[in-house]
Amino acid sequence: MPFRRLRARQYYRRLVFSLLAALLPIALGVAIAIGQTMNGVRQDAEQRLLHAMHMFDRTLDNTNLAASAVMGSVGKPCLEVLQGLRDQVATVPDVRSVNLTEGERIYCTSLYGPVKGEIELDDYVEGQLDLMRGNPVTPNRPLIVYRQETGKYSVLVGVDGYYLLNILDMTSRDSPLGLVVGPQMLLRDSQLTDRLIAPDTPGYLEQASDKYPFKVVTTLSNRDYVAHLWDYSKISIIFYPLLSLLFGLGAFWLTGRAASPQQEFRRALDKQEFIPYLQPVVTGDDAHWSGCEVLMRWQHPRQGMIAPDRFIPMAEECGLIVPMTRSLMQQVRGQFAGRVHTLPKGFHFGFNISAGHCKDLSLVEDCRDFIDAFKANPIKLVLELTERELIVADETTDRLFAELHALGVFIAIDDFGTGHSSLAYLQAFQVDFLKIDKSFVGMIGSDALSSHIVENVIDLATRLELQLVAEGVENEVQAAYLREHKVAFQQGYLYGRPMPMKAFIEQLSA
Repeated sequence: MPFRRLRARQYYRRLVFSLLAALLPIALGVAIAIGQTMNGVRQDAEQRLLHAMHMFDRTLDNTNLAASAVMGSVGKPCLEVLQGLRDQVATVPDVRSVNLTEGERIYCTSLYGPVKGEIELDDYVEGQLDLMRGNPVTPNRPLIVYRQETGKYSVLVGVDGYYLLNILDMTSRDSPLGLVVGPQMLLRDSQLTDRLIAPDTPGYLEQASDKYPFKVVTTLSNRDYVAHLWDYSKISIIFYPLLSLLFGLGAFWLTGRAASPQQEFRRALDKQEFIPYLQPVVTGDDAHWSGCEVLMRWQHPRQGMIAPDRFIPMAEECGLIVPMTRSLMQQVRGQFAGRVHTLPKGFHFGFNISAGHCKDLSLVEDCRDFIDAFKANPIKLVLELTERELIVADETTDRLFAELHALGVFIAIDDFGTGHSSLAYLQAFQVDFLKIDKSFVGMIGSDALSSHIVENVIDLATRLELQLVAEGVENEVQAAYLREHKVAFQQGYLYGRPMPMKAFIEQLSA
């Protein structure tokens, strides 16, 4: 009997110890999941706030640019300077109106010309920004007005609420972001309210601009944490007991990572969420649409449209950039092959490639399939070498580029002049095009050094008998400079922003 009791006590001790051992990795995994969720939700919100702040800063930088450009017009007769105001509205991104004031009196607007209107200077936070519910032209749509003064005069530059709401919508999720200017806050549902979120509200986060008097705010709710925890850890939470018994702590932690970036990319690739956006490339002499660069966008089901700089580097690290590019080429081919006779003769399509495309010869077959689809009206296919990862010249790359050139594919170096390996690519590979980086083009007319760099690139291309494409052309001054220097092709917002294929086809056919 005592022996049986001893055996029973030993059995219960082993049972309790085994149960505790099984529960330990579960508890540890739950604690880790909660900690990661807390940090992940907060970091994601902070990144969204920072991204939104930078986007608003860029929008206001455009208003500052427009205001500075017409500052010399203040005090002059309205009809004398009216065209200059309208030029800013037509050429500067995001700007929708430019007005001139004397004191609190508006005397000239880009829309109506000479007017008599009033403003309340006290409404402008730090004398610069006013977030308004509407104006006489769009009374039911909010807008922001940037003010720049000189003496008793000032320039007012208006930005339509469409751009503000678009930024808020792109960066908001379950917990929406709010744009705060003084006592007013704008939310993505077009709601403008003076009921600001108090800084002591639980989960309150803000990101203030150090350039302009505004901030972007949000609050984190329990729903954010629960949704994040469920999205990224639900499999682990369900299977932790079984996994702890079968594999112990190591297997538990390994399988606790519910959603890796590679899995997310594969899911998005299977759902064809990576879609092409096309930006026109025009001839330098007459601005005729001669081709386009195909850019990748991620149409995420929850986050909306994601810009390429946020996911392309990670896709390259995960080794999925090749099938993603293949999907892009297939989508473009499927959309345009049936309209082959509507394309201008010699129309070219440009796709970005990186080091991942140069590890085997699969790219040759992708290019052959693309070119063969346009036999009825042959197009030009351009592959643009990017420098996020160094393309190493070896036997495989030599054969790859030889077969591509034999196929009639053109090779271009993207963002030429900014990377560490641009000149190395010129030596290693047979290149047909150089694309002048937009950072240099953007400073044409304002920065002597950048102009010299552009001239040197043009001279280098001429000596090497290469074609040139200038990226980031945003105004006529830049375009005229490039035309004067015989740059063959231009690309930038002056001629068109990246757009979906349907919109591109409509403009191409117009």
